[in-house]
Amino acid sequence: MDRPDPLESGDDGLAAQSQRWLQALPVTAYITDDAWWLGKLRFVADSIVDVSGRPAADYRANPELWLTAILEPFRRPVLERLQAALGNGESRTTLSYRIEKADGTQCNIDDTLTIERDEAGRVVALVGLLQEREAYREETHDDAQRALLTCSGDLLLQLDEDLNCLQVAGAVQANLGIDAEQLHSRSLFGLMAPEDGPKIQRALDEHAFESTAVLLELRLRHRDEGYRWFEIHFSPCLSSDDSDASRPGATPGWVAIARDITERRRQTLQWDAYTATDELTSALNRDAFMGLLRQALAMGEANGRFTLIMFDVDHFAEINRAWGREGGDLVLACIGEMCRATLRERFSFGRLDDDGFALLLSGKSLQETAAVAERMRSRFAATRVEFHGHWLSFSVSLGVAERRSGESADTFLERAKVGLRSAKQHGRNRVQQAP
Repeated sequence: MDRPDPLESGDDGLAAQSQRWLQALPVTAYITDDAWWLGKLRFVADSIVDVSGRPAADYRANPELWLTAILEPFRRPVLERLQAALGNGESRTTLSYRIEKADGTQCNIDDTLTIERDEAGRVVALVGLLQEREAYREETHDDAQRALLTCSGDLLLQLDEDLNCLQVAGAVQANLGIDAEQLHSRSLFGLMAPEDGPKIQRALDEHAFESTAVLLELRLRHRDEGYRWFEIHFSPCLSSDDSDASRPGATPGWVAIARDITERRRQTLQWDAYTATDELTSALNRDAFMGLLRQALAMGEANGRFTLIMFDVDHFAEINRAWGREGGDLVLACIGEMCRATLRERFSFGRLDDDGFALLLSGKSLQETAAVAERMRSRFAATRVEFHGHWLSFSVSLGVAERRSGESADTFLERAKVGLRSAKQHGRNRVQQAP
């Protein structure tokens, strides 16, 4: 049995509402039959004029105009890729090509397609989203069950002024770990990290007054995996029955496209870490390590464990006096090399001051981390460093702490430091757990 087409369902109210939503998207939506732009064009947003220079009415009268606008070197590969997707049973694909606009200029297009099929697997509709690659990099994805579009990984939301979800589409389960029905009628503010909510509210209030779109980065809680970072494009959506819709600030809601950028944030953090490492030990400097620590705690699983080991070199000032700065640097370089060999994650190792270091571990209990610290203490105590025909020896004192629920990065680090001070007070060259 074929899936009904909401745009042609005979329910004029639903069709009008759906089309208003599609028109409000920050990208250009269209729907064709299985022949793409060679067949029946069921819908195209008016914003296609901004992409191509031609009004939507031209494409409604002659859909092939879009296909002929694709430059010749791109046209055949695009059609072959689309036919392969149709023939292989794929549900979505992205076509990238260049078009010539009505004024003779050219632009690159990303055309994200969802392939709608009936129960027998026959293609019944192609749902596409067009975007200029340079102007807007977001590859939007949505699910047509409620609002026509079903695309690969993002969320499409219709929100009221309090960010309550009126309509929900897209990969809700993958992004948030809940079903679309569970998100419906809930406010995004309830899913945000507490510290993100006020600044997001201020930004939306400002853009609501001007009725302008805004791109914001914020954290939303996943049911099972802690907070994830999202990039959300909010576009004001004025309802047709709002009697004051023409006045500034009359924004009863938003259409929002949300993309999970957690991995991108992690990669950016790691890249920043490469540029913020101590040359002698290859450890993160203090600012970079604290940034990593705060990021890890913010993005960690709700019930995930984090532990810290803080340590410094016993009597380091005496080593410098006896052997000079060069001898002290050799000891620090040895520590850096041994820590890098011990750690699985390079960016979990930080140098906080001249001879003070910290290690961030995840997934380990306090007792397990204390055992790691004891192995490190033993290895350092047994190490001899050759220096101009002499052998230098050194030891370290270590404090360990496990993060408490809701504890900030600074408080967490301070408790580990308490353990370190206790190790020194009890004779040095030992491991002490924080209270």
